Amino acid sequence: MIKLIVSDLDGTLLQENNTVKSEDAEALKQALQEGLQISIATGRMDTEIKEVLTSIGQNFHRISQNGAFASTIDEKSIFSRTFTTETAESIYKRVLDPKFVTIVCSYDTNYTHENNEYVEGVQKRMFHPIIIDPEIGSKFNEVKPSKITLIGFENDIIEIHKRLSNEFKDEVDIFISETHVLDIMPKQISKGNAIKKLLEDLSLKPEEMACIGDSFNDIPMFRLTPYSFVMSTAHDDVKKEAKFVVETVAEAVEMILKENSKQFV
Repeated sequence: MIKLIVSDLDGTLLQENNTVKSEDAEALKQALQEGLQISIATGRMDTEIKEVLTSIGQNFHRISQNGAFASTIDEKSIFSRTFTTETAESIYKRVLDPKFVTIVCSYDTNYTHENNEYVEGVQKRMFHPIIIDPEIGSKFNEVKPSKITLIGFENDIIEIHKRLSNEFKDEVDIFISETHVLDIMPKQISKGNAIKKLLEDLSLKPEEMACIGDSFNDIPMFRLTPYSFVMSTAHDDVKKEAKFVVETVAEAVEMILKENSKQFV
């Protein structure tokens, strides 16, 4: 039986206006009522997950920043990792470019070195203010970055992804989390690895989990389980990695509950 559902946020459960469709929220509520556990797994910060859960009146397990942090529903931290100061400084100097909005993420705060119209556009999607600090690049000993995010045009994102993947392949893991977004993470950080930690803590097997996502950073969790669901709006290369294509989270949950019902026949 499927005992755990893991859902991405942006492009999956969370709409562009930072809201959750009522039918998706109701579907997850029904899954809870039928005894399943639920986790969010997202590139966003843990504080942002909490905002989303508050909006739908629920409390789930939480995996944030593509797996850099993981906590159970009872607030037990089961995983946490940040960059070394040296690696963060090296990456930051390499990617700082006017073509990108560069955001440095700690556990609960986003920073950028300057404000402009593009930063203001990004800010509209955030639940908390982006801190403008021109000296952020010299404060990594204090800030403890867990993720460096680049936001730019799709072609530029693809180009720098290829370049960084070659130059820093032994130091970082890199994901295109949305069409215009590149997330640079400490090595061995992914949603998949964090979910393994959660499964271990919950004494569950990978085949007892179902996951729902829409982007390249969801592929590591798709590869864990035969019950992987991808949104119909996803890139074709992402769709190839999942078993089922769905229009909504509610549709995926309905299929999951039907699969469980077969166990009682």
